[in-house]
Amino acid sequence: MSDLMEKKGRSSFGSKFGFIMAAVGSAVGLGNIWRFPYVAAKFGGGLFLLLYLVIVVVLGFTMLTLEFTIGRNRNANVLDAFAVGKKKRSYIGWLCILIPFLIVSYYNVIGGWILKYLTAFIGGGKMFEDGDYAGAFGGFVGDPVWSSVFTVIFLALCIIVLIFGVQKGIEKVSKFLMPALFVMLVFMAIVSLTRPNALEGLAYLFVPNFDSIAENGGFLQMLSAATGQAFYSLSVGMGIAVTYGSYLKKDQSIPQNAISVCGLDTMVAIFSGVAVLPAVFSLPGITLGDVQGAGLVFKVFPAIFADMGVFGSIVAVIFFLLVLFAAWTSAISLLEVLISALEEKTKLSRKGATLVVAGVILVTSVLVSVSQSGLLGVDLLDVFDSLTTYVMLPLTGLLMCFFLVKVIGMKNAKEELLLNCKSKKLGSVWEVAIKYVVPVLIAFILVMGILTWAKVI
Repeated sequence: MSDLMEKKGRSSFGSKFGFIMAAVGSAVGLGNIWRFPYVAAKFGGGLFLLLYLVIVVVLGFTMLTLEFTIGRNRNANVLDAFAVGKKKRSYIGWLCILIPFLIVSYYNVIGGWILKYLTAFIGGGKMFEDGDYAGAFGGFVGDPVWSSVFTVIFLALCIIVLIFGVQKGIEKVSKFLMPALFVMLVFMAIVSLTRPNALEGLAYLFVPNFDSIAENGGFLQMLSAATGQAFYSLSVGMGIAVTYGSYLKKDQSIPQNAISVCGLDTMVAIFSGVAVLPAVFSLPGITLGDVQGAGLVFKVFPAIFADMGVFGSIVAVIFFLLVLFAAWTSAISLLEVLISALEEKTKLSRKGATLVVAGVILVTSVLVSVSQSGLLGVDLLDVFDSLTTYVMLPLTGLLMCFFLVKVIGMKNAKEELLLNCKSKKLGSVWEVAIKYVVPVLIAFILVMGILTWAKVI
């Protein structure tokens, strides 16, 4: 099967830098900021970091190049990308539609929370005057009206970008947001290192701790945490890299771009650890259990900012802008998967497809937001998050490996991969990784994920 010719009129990224910033924007998200520091500290600090770096190289790089290769080779949206061969694997494409749909439905809600806190600190922080940060967060999240309003505003911010398309929308905004995010992250790391007991926080991140590994299930649990974090952090298995890869021009090197994305995403994760852990452990009474998820961002950090005095208000605004940019670029990439598929599978214009997707996501996002108040009797955010993270992402990743080998074929895939690539030996190593190493790792993630999901539900 030969490579598809580029389709006339189909969107593409205008520059290598623009593509990398957009791809990094899709990868850098809340998982880097509020999940990585906790997981690293929980599973052995420096030992986890070493294992994580190995996993990023073996699993992350391989999967990212695999998806870019499928996307550019097929030059199509995720539905058409997998609808090829005698036995069409359209179900993989539909999984790549369902996963972003579920994730962005709750991502918009969290984005709305971030917007609320950003505006609250810009307005002087009256929301937190009584010092009850947990109560303030619970009160806002439990209000179905105002939490939904901010959810809609966040979704609108994403749609404003997406309606302009790939080059004038996604690429243009990413080229501004991602450098700004890096600058703010460095600033937050410097501020964090000036806090009392900063070295204690750094020790959680960089000093090897065998006891913490043993206390949290041993090496297999650490391996599961590292592979799962790399999988989610790089946004593989979601169809995003396939979609963005389909916009990648033939004169671009897939391996070089993938190395840049993996490297920058990992750098953000580590800097997030430096920005989070020293700051958090500067407060008395904080335990490792406080350093994760929404509680970290919306309950712990407001207390840290209050402890900084007047300077804390400025730092708070910068911090929530940082988190907003991370959530914004990730949500944009998730929505683009849906918009691209709808636009190319129907006669809708870019604007029309964007507005239709926005309308559907608006409904599901509001439902997720309302579910946080208890009115629906189920927490849709937890349901969507656990289902996609523990089951659907690794399953889709595994299916993509089989698709590349069985349908596209390794010969065609390696030809696509090695276009404008100086190292021709990479193809052989890549083939071994896709056929044998990566499927075993993903199968391991899937089994561990199903067991974890069974406990969650």
